[in-house]
Amino acid sequence: MAKETWIEVRFLMPAGMQEEGGLFLTEFSGRGVILEEEGAPAGGVIVRAFFRPEEFGAWQEEQLQEYLKRLAGHDLLPLGLEMRQVAEEDWAEAWKAHFKAQKVTDRLVICPPWEDYAPAAGEIVVTIYPGMAFGTGRHATTLLCLKALEEVWEQDLPETHKPWQVLDVGTGTGILALAAARLGAGVLAIDVDPEAVAAALENVRLNALEERILVEDTLLQAIRQQFALILANLTTLDLLHLADSLTGRLLSGGALIISGFLEKDRPQLEARFLGLGLTEAGYFSQDDWGVLILRRP
Repeated sequence: MAKETWIEVRFLMPAGMQEEGGLFLTEFSGRGVILEEEGAPAGGVIVRAFFRPEEFGAWQEEQLQEYLKRLAGHDLLPLGLEMRQVAEEDWAEAWKAHFKAQKVTDRLVICPPWEDYAPAAGEIVVTIYPGMAFGTGRHATTLLCLKALEEVWEQDLPETHKPWQVLDVGTGTGILALAAARLGAGVLAIDVDPEAVAAALENVRLNALEERILVEDTLLQAIRQQFALILANLTTLDLLHLADSLTGRLLSGGALIISGFLEKDRPQLEARFLGLGLTEAGYFSQDDWGVLILRRP
């Protein structure tokens, strides 16, 4: 029997946009996407999505072109769009071929479940099943949060806060919660997106960390407990809106790590959180994204 023909869409976009682009195409196509740097110019990444012929027509092509125009409106480079017919493949296996173990910080390695990885001395391995385009450790804000987490871990929190109790707000696939748990913390991971909660629960089970991580669809405002460390990788607007709640749930001497914002938004976030009595303890940036480490005296 002849193999079915599919429509392959290839988006070329900045590497710092790969998770946003991947999430857009995941939702648009209704199936997984492939992210790859091979064949892309420096600073770029190719996001590949696939459609059955009956799923793809003039309207879909128009929507993709509109998406590309919106990206171009932000002066993002490189950008490009290609559509072509391809023979049917085993998409799951093709996808797996482009997701390998990745050392994302000095200690932390993110690994898919189908990879056998032997950690070196001092390395910590977190296993992530990349069932969604986001939260796989590739995006700059995720990497920045993991770097900041290690920074706080090295500086240590007051002895009275041990063992660490950590709150991960907007957990997504749970990658930050998993990393904190691997460092020895007990974690409450929350998200309002049911798909994110399901993905996080699956990854917690995959890492056998059910006794260390609790995943809930609870709103931040409904939590009364205070934490030694809070992780919040959200949008600038969400961080500004939740600033009072985030600060109020931080123990004295504790640390708050916030990311998900562009460097241009740093001043207003600093003004907001420092105005609530927090002090700045560190800042990192990558690909125009930033992360702030804040402390409560």
